[in-house]
Amino acid sequence: MNHYLVANPHIRSNVNLRDPQIFAYEKMLNHYSNDDNDRTSLIVLPTGSGKTGLMAIAPYGIAKKRVLIITPQTVVKDTVLGSLDPMYPLNFWLSTKVFSGKYELPTVIEYSGKLSQDILESADLVILNIHKLQERLESSLLKKVDPTFFDMIIIDEAHHSEAHTWKNAVQYFSEAKILKVTGTPFRSDGVKIEGEEIYSYRLGQAMANGYVKSLERFTHSPEKMAFTLDKNDDKFYTLEEVMELKPEDWITRSVALSYESNISVVERSISMLNVKKDKTNYNPHKIVAVACSIEHAEQLKGIYEQKGLQVAIVHSKMEKSELKKEFDKIETHDVEVVVNVALLGEGYDHKFLSIAAIFRPFKSDLPYQQFIGRVLRSISISDGYEVNEEDNIAQVIHHKELNLDGLWERYKNEIDRSNVIKEMKKKHKIEKSLKPTTPLEDLDFGNTSESDSYVTNADTFMDTVLIKRRENKLAEEQERIQKLMSDFGVTEELAISLNKQMNVKSDAETERLLRPDLYQQNLRSLLNSKINEEIIPDI
Repeated sequence: MNHYLVANPHIRSNVNLRDPQIFAYEKMLNHYSNDDNDRTSLIVLPTGSGKTGLMAIAPYGIAKKRVLIITPQTVVKDTVLGSLDPMYPLNFWLSTKVFSGKYELPTVIEYSGKLSQDILESADLVILNIHKLQERLESSLLKKVDPTFFDMIIIDEAHHSEAHTWKNAVQYFSEAKILKVTGTPFRSDGVKIEGEEIYSYRLGQAMANGYVKSLERFTHSPEKMAFTLDKNDDKFYTLEEVMELKPEDWITRSVALSYESNISVVERSISMLNVKKDKTNYNPHKIVAVACSIEHAEQLKGIYEQKGLQVAIVHSKMEKSELKKEFDKIETHDVEVVVNVALLGEGYDHKFLSIAAIFRPFKSDLPYQQFIGRVLRSISISDGYEVNEEDNIAQVIHHKELNLDGLWERYKNEIDRSNVIKEMKKKHKIEKSLKPTTPLEDLDFGNTSESDSYVTNADTFMDTVLIKRRENKLAEEQERIQKLMSDFGVTEELAISLNKQMNVKSDAETERLLRPDLYQQNLRSLLNSKINEEIIPDI
């Protein structure tokens, strides 16, 4: 019997679920109860407001057999799998009490071409990234199952879904219900995302309800600036003079790449980090910086290190082993700064990224919004730290002459999406011209000179309860929040629930039922050990 038909999840009146998750779920039920409706639906939830949880509850009452979740990249896939892994005692279904015990959970597998057909057929939920659906690969899932294998397909970060491989997968599973979920319902190339939008939850709502961090933006504005017309030139011109001689893109590029402007923003971001740590009992908050290119990222890393901070750097040209080391440093709080080049876009979830330092002249909304989204994940006491309102206020800092005011205002005011898309179409070609691997010596830009005097302009995304509360408590000492009840750092109620869950027998049979893919891998490992360590020596 299909899991989704016999399961009895606690969804509608579940106080542990967020409003947008329940409202979106109701919209799905209504949409798919009518056979005349489009098989493809679209739900918009901002980063950090509960997309993974929505995907976890979406199939119940809708899917009649197996469900497939497709993610755009490994980072996103690992985040989704980590939240939905039945062997993890804090998985979404148990931690929100959608189900009360492991015995009620679906069978989940991470797809690999090495899995046997029996393992595939035992699954209720299959999770993979899009690369495992490429038709040219012999290991592609499309070559392992027939078109009716899944009754529902959930596409995470759905703005990718108009690309060739995604569309092929949707066409192959031609009878499956398609749910697309995204926080940014538009594409840089202006192509419309297919599917009927049945529910949308605004970022302002998510901030007001505390689902994501509140947001402030600060701009560094030197009282005086001067530019050279070439990076090797010695003669300086005022900003006004340069504006007569050079286009706007040249000016923003010069500010983005010039050492003096970089060091000004570095110093402002470090000051903001120190203030935040001082106000939050020195919780491990971090700066996440975005650079123009790999070479530029290395330069920024050097500046932060000169200021005495530990820095991780991540970009697409790094080996997997190097990337893992850098991500491990972030997760274990061994660094205070993360410098990246077009890699920490969607999907990366580290809650203590709280200050976004922008060192590149974004031209379109999608990469700008995705980068700011990295600092919006909210922090709670269940993360193992004493938390106050300052922990959940994120900050963005950049040089005023990067000319990002238009993007900030569109992001802040959430203007009509059609206007956003029209604007992005105009600027898409400009965005492409600055590639992460472009050597700085190949770029036309000048150096900047700044006065020691400057102004830092601040703007909040919206006046949330958190920001008002912080303003009222600036002069007061930080209050200590009651110590957590267990090693997991949770409330007494959740500790009791966890204890019940942990009492479920954690043996091979449990693993075989809930993560058969891991069970099969473990069997192979045990067999290899037996052959190498017992049978061969005996022979």
